[in-house]
Amino acid sequence: MAPKAATLMVVDGYNVIGARRELQQGNLDQYRQELIESLCNYSATQGYQTHIIFDAHRRPEPEHWEQITDHVYVCYTGYGATADAYIERFCAQHRGRDQRLIVVTSDRLAWMTAGGYGAEWMSSQSLWQAMARPQPLSRPSQRPVRGLPKTVQRQLREWLQNQ
Repeated sequence: MAPKAATLMVVDGYNVIGARRELQQGNLDQYRQELIESLCNYSATQGYQTHIIFDAHRRPEPEHWEQITDHVYVCYTGYGATADAYIERFCAQHRGRDQRLIVVTSDRLAWMTAGGYGAEWMSSQSLWQAMARPQPLSRPSQRPVRGLPKTVQRQLREWLQNQ
């Protein structure tokens, strides 16, 4: 498992999908996959560990998890369990830990409950907007440049640090 990130984001998957008007009707599997891919990119640029929670949606299956990347996990709740109930239980268990927790949902009761446990809240629309903004590019590594004179290498390092 990847090292613990400073921020953990828990996302109500179907709530976020439902927040986009153009996704109201169509292929739910495709929408889930698009959300997962978008959150993989967003989580990587933000340095977040992300748990995406999807309701069982009346399927008689047990809860199961899928690891998508080192920092993104997807949970399909067990039969009869809702994402809201799962997120509420997760927030209660997470309370008091030394890690920032962000809950993404537009369900008012869910975000009020999460806030009661000390979690921050982000609306589903706000998440879509954040994922649509261009993310800053990471800096190139500070490895020494081989083959250049030491003075040029030093000048390049200084230039990179001032960017």
